[in-house]
Amino acid sequence: MEFGTHGRKWYTDETGNIAFSIYIDTKQCNVKKIEGLTIEIAEIAISVFKQLYNIELKIKFPNDIVYKDKKIGGILTQTKVNSSKVKYIVIGIGINTNQEKFHKEIEKIASSIKKEFQIKVERNKFIEEFCNLLDKHLKERLK
Repeated sequence: MEFGTHGRKWYTDETGNIAFSIYIDTKQCNVKKIEGLTIEIAEIAISVFKQLYNIELKIKFPNDIVYKDKKIGGILTQTKVNSSKVKYIVIGIGINTNQEKFHKEIEKIASSIKKEFQIKVERNKFIEEFCNLLDKHLKERLK
């Protein structure tokens, strides 16, 4: 179990899902440069699923990745801000990829790529492609 926004519980299967965090030193960028970042990160994740597996997912504002009103994943973005300068960003990503059974507390509201599309996600391939796209995006955004 991990934690999501507002201290909510995030249940994850450690062997079947994707759950990781990325630390980004922003070199003291202006806080305005990161406005809307969480939704853009979710858009990148959705684009990777479209590119690799030709599946359509949606974003439930502000940070959930969903399919047919069931949560597939979430993005949690935390920052350290000093005055109007962002010192760093920590991006947490959790995506239910290959999990087939869910904790009874969430089984009616959560699902996975495998459960919905009968696709086994290659986690390393997804993470590599996601990180490459995020890196390109952040280089442009934070310059």
